[in-house]
Amino acid sequence: MIDDSLTTVKLVNESDVEQKFLYRLITSAAPYGLGYSDSEVLTKVNIKKLNVDKGKSKKLYYPDYVININGLPLLVIEAKAPGEDIEEAYKEARLYAGEINASYPSGVNPCAKIIVTNGDRVISGRYDSNDYLVDFFRSQITSASQVFSEFLDFSSRDALASDSKKILKKIKSKSEYFKPIYMLGGKSTKDESIGENSFGANVSVEYRYLFNPETTEERKAIVENAYVTSKRKESHISPIDKLIRSSVQPSNDSITKVLSTDSPREIVEVLKEPRRMYNQICLLVGSVGSGKSTFTDYMKVKGLPDDVAGSTGWVNINLNKAPLSRSVIYDWIIDGYIEQIENSHGYIDFKSLDVITELYQSEISDFKKGRASLFSPGSDKYNEILFDELERLQSDKALTLRKMIDYVYLKKLILPIVVLDNCDKRTRDDQLLMFEVATWLKNEFRCMVFLPIRDVTYDIYRSEPPLDTVIKDFVFRIDPPLLEKVIYSRLNYAIREVSSRNCGFKYRLNNGVFVECSKDEISQYLKAMVESLFQEPLFKRIVSGLAGKNMRKGLEIFLDFCKSGHVPEEDILKIRQSGGEHRLPIHVISKILFKGKRIYYSDSESNIKNLFHSDRDDDLPNPFARIAILRWLKMNYREYGPSKLKGYHRVSSLYEALSSAGQPIQSIEAELRMLVETGCVDTDSRDGQLSISELVCISPSGMVHLDLLKNINYLSSVSEDTYFRENQPAKIIANNIVGRGAFKENTFGASISNSKALVDYMVGYYNSAFSSMNSVVSTCPNLIKIDELQEFVDMKADNNGSYRELVSSERDHPPGSLVDGKVTVVRSFGFVVEFGLKGSGLIHVTRLGSFDKNIMKEIEEGSWVQAEVCRYVPNKRRYDLKLISIL
Repeated sequence: MIDDSLTTVKLVNESDVEQKFLYRLITSAAPYGLGYSDSEVLTKVNIKKLNVDKGKSKKLYYPDYVININGLPLLVIEAKAPGEDIEEAYKEARLYAGEINASYPSGVNPCAKIIVTNGDRVISGRYDSNDYLVDFFRSQITSASQVFSEFLDFSSRDALASDSKKILKKIKSKSEYFKPIYMLGGKSTKDESIGENSFGANVSVEYRYLFNPETTEERKAIVENAYVTSKRKESHISPIDKLIRSSVQPSNDSITKVLSTDSPREIVEVLKEPRRMYNQICLLVGSVGSGKSTFTDYMKVKGLPDDVAGSTGWVNINLNKAPLSRSVIYDWIIDGYIEQIENSHGYIDFKSLDVITELYQSEISDFKKGRASLFSPGSDKYNEILFDELERLQSDKALTLRKMIDYVYLKKLILPIVVLDNCDKRTRDDQLLMFEVATWLKNEFRCMVFLPIRDVTYDIYRSEPPLDTVIKDFVFRIDPPLLEKVIYSRLNYAIREVSSRNCGFKYRLNNGVFVECSKDEISQYLKAMVESLFQEPLFKRIVSGLAGKNMRKGLEIFLDFCKSGHVPEEDILKIRQSGGEHRLPIHVISKILFKGKRIYYSDSESNIKNLFHSDRDDDLPNPFARIAILRWLKMNYREYGPSKLKGYHRVSSLYEALSSAGQPIQSIEAELRMLVETGCVDTDSRDGQLSISELVCISPSGMVHLDLLKNINYLSSVSEDTYFRENQPAKIIANNIVGRGAFKENTFGASISNSKALVDYMVGYYNSAFSSMNSVVSTCPNLIKIDELQEFVDMKADNNGSYRELVSSERDHPPGSLVDGKVTVVRSFGFVVEFGLKGSGLIHVTRLGSFDKNIMKEIEEGSWVQAEVCRYVPNKRRYDLKLISIL
């Protein structure tokens, strides 16, 4: 039913018409209104003023609203005060729409529709006509009104969404899209894997437990041998580590900070009063993978003073496999608590009758005073009913757990501490549920609960139920240790482990031959890998940024690095021969990091994502969506969002800004989801749903990806898996990949060539398909900055001698040009021709044009020929030529 207040609300001035009538008409759900979302309605705050009209009538003007769908401004809406003439307003709105359309290619006029109202009369039509297609009064807004139905058909969201798809497809045209790696062969070529180097793979498997411990024993060993402290203030901290530590900045961080995890005095002081801590929850706040689990292991094993350690008993319940249903989680926690007590007190046989009767001593005593007293102790009947009673008691799991806690801890004046481990890996809602479970646990059973929780979850929801009940004195925040220190600590631990073993080590070469090496060479290999990875600030920044605060992810990246198939056998040999002093070349490290397990770069398989990725099946493929998302989030990284947490903003705000800046929402939604899944963007919920109310923030990984736009090896790598709607740049890149281009494959010249082909194409594509869409109406700044990127690549190309030589040579003798030259050398495979002032080229026997191979018998030194230039080959400093005629 249509909102009657639209027709009855009192309108006094223009503001009333805008807010009380027009905006509600625009945003009310169809069929009772036009059905636009708030993010699709641009208001005067973010609409550009444009010059309209001509001569003396020329003036700056902007309307009250512009409707923007899929990055296209489609509808201009103007409000006037009640009683004002709307004919002139209609003319101005038409002129404004015309100015918008003038910035688009010929024949593309997205802003085609106009609505003007004074709150009494509504007129609507097309920008290129004085005639109104719809003209009605506010009183006619009813479900039975034919004219209102026509108004909806003309200007509703469904109608304009359909218009936007047609316009985007028109801009797209019928272009075919090409991807360089598709030009190399079929799917098997595209997906070809590099495999693993046998040496690194064997080392990674053999010593994986040192870098990725899983069992309780392995975790304990790490704590005892390779624990890395996290200090609130670190000297000489690198820029990337500063960025990682500042990636969540609570607006009012009033909780206790653990200044140094090797001496957690803040927590020790609390645990010194065990009586105070019964039935309490301690929250341990930090990011996923920041070391909260390792920290609690450390406190349990060696981080507490002897007197405190002796008065506490720690139990870890791993929530990785916990059910999320409220109906079963409580029983699951009880079972897990019982199991952990049994495992950690193996010297107690909880199945023995002596222990069972001691556990339920008071209940058995009451039982004996009751109906058991009817029978003689030791009689069959007495034993039968005692058995039934014990069975009943043991089946009551909550009672059993209370008795075990009392038997193992409380009678010895030990404070039981339950760590609900890995809670922080769960979604926001799951974490809040586990807080409720923790509250139930400490209330039902006499213990203290340690609950690790994600920093973002706590910072956003600490003032809301259920977190508002927590005692602030029992909330502690820890920072992650520095990834480089963690890896070096694990390396030193690995070296000690290797040295303690007496056995040798074997690995297999690509030719199948097994090579035996000493245990020292294993240590040398690991050392060389670590120092290769951290030798350059760039690589350190990439690895640390990809990992962010997640130390587990950083260690996984390192293990993958060690066993990469991109590490040549000759480099492994050099490492062994040099005693571990050899470092991998920079181009090899770049290939490992960018291409991962593939021979050719693949966006879906690499940890490093292609910021120029697009979907050719979209109405208009958009290779700028990922860049726009990350740059908008970076631009607002220091701004407070609705959560009062810096950097976290609603998805709806992101969509509104990028759509108004000319980004099709179809590609923005898809690419935001991908950036979240791959860790370039963080969310508060981590549930994968990405509703418009979700809070999102750029992550350190996202920051690093933006930095990589100014890296030639990155641009060259991602160009291999990028769509081009022109064959030529894709063909240049494909040829460079396999060495058929101007430069030898895997050289810096080839990387420059790939990067230039990619960026030059992106500039052209942006200018032809997106520049008119970007900020035509919106005041949002240009986020793509493609011209800046072109300047960077051009500078690198100008500074590269091989590329300068190529450009100069192709300028002097461009491909396809004809030259007359003298034959100077004749060989069986072809002959060399010199031409011009210093030109030289080879006519191969496969490039004899219309001549057959017998012509080679007639060619001799001193002969003159005419040839066509095919290409210049910088690494050979000559041209490839094709024979045209003999002069």
